[in-house]
Amino acid sequence: MNLGIRQLETFRLFARTQSVTETARLMRVSQPAVSQTLKELEAQLGFALFVRSNGRTRLTIEANNVLPDVERLFAQMATLRGKAEELKDMRAGALSIASVPSFTARILPTALGAFRAERSQVRLRLEVYTASDVVRQIRQEYCDIGFAFMPLDEAGVAVQPLLRMSMVCLVPVGHPLASKPIITAGDLENETIIVHGAQTTPGFVLRESLRTEVESFQILTTNQSVASLHMVQCGMGIAFAHPLVLPFDPLGQVVAVPYERDVPLTFAMLYSRNRPVSRLVLQFEAILRKSITAFCHELKGKGLTCEVLV
Repeated sequence: MNLGIRQLETFRLFARTQSVTETARLMRVSQPAVSQTLKELEAQLGFALFVRSNGRTRLTIEANNVLPDVERLFAQMATLRGKAEELKDMRAGALSIASVPSFTARILPTALGAFRAERSQVRLRLEVYTASDVVRQIRQEYCDIGFAFMPLDEAGVAVQPLLRMSMVCLVPVGHPLASKPIITAGDLENETIIVHGAQTTPGFVLRESLRTEVESFQILTTNQSVASLHMVQCGMGIAFAHPLVLPFDPLGQVVAVPYERDVPLTFAMLYSRNRPVSRLVLQFEAILRKSITAFCHELKGKGLTCEVLV
């Protein structure tokens, strides 16, 4: 059986009008064309669609039984057409994101808010992971895009650098070092220093850049930059961290002071190499760029290093 949409559309209109003449008028075809189409459909189905009695036409029992399915099919097609138009205009669809926690304080929520204001029908999903889990989510294509620090070396995962910044010293307000324009290694000799563990990207970069200093410090370690900020807020020490965590300090309990030696960090967007980048992702990236630019401008106003890379 090879039913055609045109055949089913003719049958659907004929069922409503009970008239070949009216069906032909609505479809803007000739009456013989309608009659021929109905005959072809009857041959495909294997039963008659209508009978004539006392000069009137009525549907057969079999035709009445299949009519609800035909109506349902056309309703589904209308839904499909509407969804296709929404996707064409990027009004609908879905965008799933995996991110490290520190990116969820300011830049990412701001961008998501602006994106949703323009594309209110898009289904958004944001999940927060460690950096290694973000990479795994992208590699296994559970999420469309991810956000984490470089360097990353993972087959199947493409990297788009977003911004470059320098690690800073997070100092409690009121601490003698909080008013210094730059902190030196000598300033930290008698301080408790909070750093990322070596298994994290910021921790690895820090140790590669400041191997001698790090080995001489009295150190507390953590695997999350947000945790290091909270430890500073509680007066546990001074943290080497990246500026992305600063929005987690809305009350201004911590001061970010540059360190004498530059420890650069690059933050990036990740996506799968095995599938094309969707139009929704490109649209979101354009909005994200504005959010990143605003954040970098704010950091530079505080005398901190930040560079937009997109």
